[in-house]
Amino acid sequence: MQHLKTKGLVMRETDFGEADRYISVLTEQGVRIEVLCKGVRRRNSRLAAAVRLFCWSELTLYEGRGGKYTLSDAALVHSFWDVTRDMETYALCCYFTELTGAMTDTDEAMPAVTRLFLYALRAVADQKRDEMLVKAAFELRLMAESGFAPDLAVCGACQNPIQGAVYFSVREGAVLDEACRRRLGGGDFVPLPGGAYAAMVYVLTQDMPRVFAFTLGGEAKKTLAGLCEKYALYY
Repeated sequence: MQHLKTKGLVMRETDFGEADRYISVLTEQGVRIEVLCKGVRRRNSRLAAAVRLFCWSELTLYEGRGGKYTLSDAALVHSFWDVTRDMETYALCCYFTELTGAMTDTDEAMPAVTRLFLYALRAVADQKRDEMLVKAAFELRLMAESGFAPDLAVCGACQNPIQGAVYFSVREGAVLDEACRRRLGGGDFVPLPGGAYAAMVYVLTQDMPRVFAFTLGGEAKKTLAGLCEKYALYY
């Protein structure tokens, strides 16, 4: 058996037997692994606090045959357990988990996705950000880090910088200006309010710690939330 140390975020936990638990972990390298935690459900287990849902911990693992991992030791670095404080917040973070699980695997390293997930949990746990905006930003940036970034820099038809009204297509992952939309027809391009367009550009271009540091309101906020969800689910 090979000895391995890594930091990771517990994304899912499944109890079985009398005292054991399987956990799904997103490692700091952005790889998703399954770990067997023997005896952690016993009352006197010193490892239990480090392998709960939404815990960021330093894990010592044994890697067996077929890429199967067994927990040897664990130390809690930070717990985001506060996100379970109410049902809506808990459901939102579970949704983050489902999306992240869909975009990561056991082979390809995607460290930026791990960082994004951690910053999203912190934004929700701190209760300083609008959860609707955190959700939208997470969806859009996750798609970008996974190789599905929309092209918002220029008009998808004429390749000129966007000026004036903006129209966005989820299917095309692109924007059109007013002139090109009229020339080509509407298709599935929908109006994108200036505030929502600026927010999307911001989310895609900011360094990771700043991804969620913006505000938006009114119809622009609703439009952003709707389009980012549709975009994530489409891809």
